[in-house]
Amino acid sequence: MSFTRTNTSWGDLVRFSVLARIGGVATLAAMIAFGSAPAWADSTIDIDPADVGQTAAQFPVHRCDPRFGGGPFAGDDVWVFALPRPKAQGDFQALTIEFATEGGPVTESITHEPAMDRAIVDGHAWIRTSAGLSADGQLLDPHSIISATAVITGTDGTFDLAQTCPATGGALPVTGPELAGPLGRIAGLGGALTLAGLGLVLAQRRRRRVAA
Repeated sequence: MSFTRTNTSWGDLVRFSVLARIGGVATLAAMIAFGSAPAWADSTIDIDPADVGQTAAQFPVHRCDPRFGGGPFAGDDVWVFALPRPKAQGDFQALTIEFATEGGPVTESITHEPAMDRAIVDGHAWIRTSAGLSADGQLLDPHSIISATAVITGTDGTFDLAQTCPATGGALPVTGPELAGPLGRIAGLGGALTLAGLGLVLAQRRRRRVAA
């Protein structure tokens, strides 16, 4: 039996290893460029159970951020959601929230579609809901969260209700001809004093005419 001796040196092996790695990187880059790279699957996760069952006013963290819905508003609550592990969980794709209201459960959705009362922005999602402001300033229908799910780009886990901006309540502005409350009483008193003054002027003029 005979053996054929190869002349492969250690340097040749090193060069071959480097070229193989370069080839692997180039192949991966080509796959990404042509859209052939494996995509990460989206995950659907639930809200932290500790964050449900509370109105915006009952939730302990109150913060009104202009980036996330603004406020405070007289008759609207603002709810802000966040991912506790953004590096692993990625970003929000969509949220579905079920609220308890006076008229029964109501389901709301938050997506990347532009809207005035909800949005996904800067790693957060927010929504503005009515608290049912009455004409005398009472909040008749503050919502509370029953359940919520979110579609995210990363791994599993839960997401948080990060903060709320509760409705402040307060009477609605007067738009009719009548003024109620202290302002109306002041206006009425001013009118009465004006009439009394005119009466005194007329009485003085009559006395002067009689004396003449």
